[in-house]
Amino acid sequence: MKKRGRKGFWSRMSILMLSSVLALGIIEDGGTLVQAAEQQSDKILSEQEAIKFAKKWMAVPARFEYLSGGYVGPYEGIRTPYGAWVFQWSHPNQSRIVYNIHPVSGQLLYYNYIDDKSETTVPITTKRKQMALEGAMQFLTKVMTPEERENLGEPQEGNFWSTNSSEPYHFTFNRVENGIPFKENYISVTASGEGKILFFRRIWSEGEMPDISKIISEKKARELLEQNTQPTMQYKRVSSGKEEAKYMLVYDYLPTDPQFVDAISGEMIDGEGRVAKPRLIKSLKDMPPVAAPTEGKGFSGVFTYEQAKESAIHYLQTTYPDLQADIYMLDSQSDDIDSYDGKPRWQDYFVKFGWLKNGNLVGNGDTNFSLYITPRTGESGYGKDPLAPPVIEDNNKQIVDMASAKKTEQAMNKTLELYYFQPKIDVDEVVEPKPRLVYRLSGAYGVVDAHTGKWIGN
Repeated sequence: MKKRGRKGFWSRMSILMLSSVLALGIIEDGGTLVQAAEQQSDKILSEQEAIKFAKKWMAVPARFEYLSGGYVGPYEGIRTPYGAWVFQWSHPNQSRIVYNIHPVSGQLLYYNYIDDKSETTVPITTKRKQMALEGAMQFLTKVMTPEERENLGEPQEGNFWSTNSSEPYHFTFNRVENGIPFKENYISVTASGEGKILFFRRIWSEGEMPDISKIISEKKARELLEQNTQPTMQYKRVSSGKEEAKYMLVYDYLPTDPQFVDAISGEMIDGEGRVAKPRLIKSLKDMPPVAAPTEGKGFSGVFTYEQAKESAIHYLQTTYPDLQADIYMLDSQSDDIDSYDGKPRWQDYFVKFGWLKNGNLVGNGDTNFSLYITPRTGESGYGKDPLAPPVIEDNNKQIVDMASAKKTEQAMNKTLELYYFQPKIDVDEVVEPKPRLVYRLSGAYGVVDAHTGKWIGN
């Protein structure tokens, strides 16, 4: 497979950028390469080191004073696998600037200039849009390496909320590797008509890329997808035509269903980027009675998450015996589990459950509920209102088998796509998973009616 570089776009822009560097005044210290991004280390930057990087990528304007800063760990508030240093500076007029800095490399991950007092209205002109694009492009020469910039697609214009009615200008550069798109990896830049940078976001996976020399053929990929994709029959809110959305029994994909094929290994991959595995959903009725845990309670006790789950199941089994066939416990639970290194926990635990109807999942997540469990007492609860299942009126006994449903689906999705995407990181993972290269069948958006076998477009 030939690599399709992006040199054409960057070459066309180079003359324009060079002619406007001095006019824009946005490059400080002559820095054009992100050297730190190439230097991987286990050392977390100190706060002062990270602040130096922030000022290197974008100087703090006059009269802005340091407001706050702190390290946000992996998968806390900013939802990245490596965390970030987050800093804010403020101006007397209440404007603020925010930086997110990679805690190891010093790479700029996020920048936002927030000026809620701006009321200037400037009409859109071709010249001002061009100046905005030049400013964005010039900024990228500072915060990205040449190799990274070569893997940027053409800029896509988008909308960006602002108090200014017609500016700023927002551009998204999607990532392309070896001529293949990398889904949900991109660079976003927002600039004013003078080329001033107002916003920047970097979503760029860092893992080792798959070896495309080992890619399976398109014919083989299509065969594997046609044979091995496996949507789940479930109750889901569906809109049909102008009718209001209602619960219908349909075939559609859950995140854990096999729906891609790994373009290197030929393995079936689920929607989260993992090797697909069979999933057995058991209602509480199919589970043996669970006794309420007695150990670990009290002010000095250590009540574990496993005990919290036992307490929650016991509560539902004893409080709602008539709903046992309609409730199941979710495989994916809270990321706020343990571990207090053997010390007492004061915050409540939360355990998640979902609904079933006739053994089929309901709602695809939008009807799930949680029980709280208090570690000091071991007691579980739901809330003031009694627990009640979603109301679904469906007495139709006719069911279309999966093979027929797949034929309908595949008739609507004949295009074979190839792209990279980043697997979802598990709660207990420390290192970001490597990107995957996958094939999928695409075309129309919709589901298959499990009663009639007809396609319902979204």
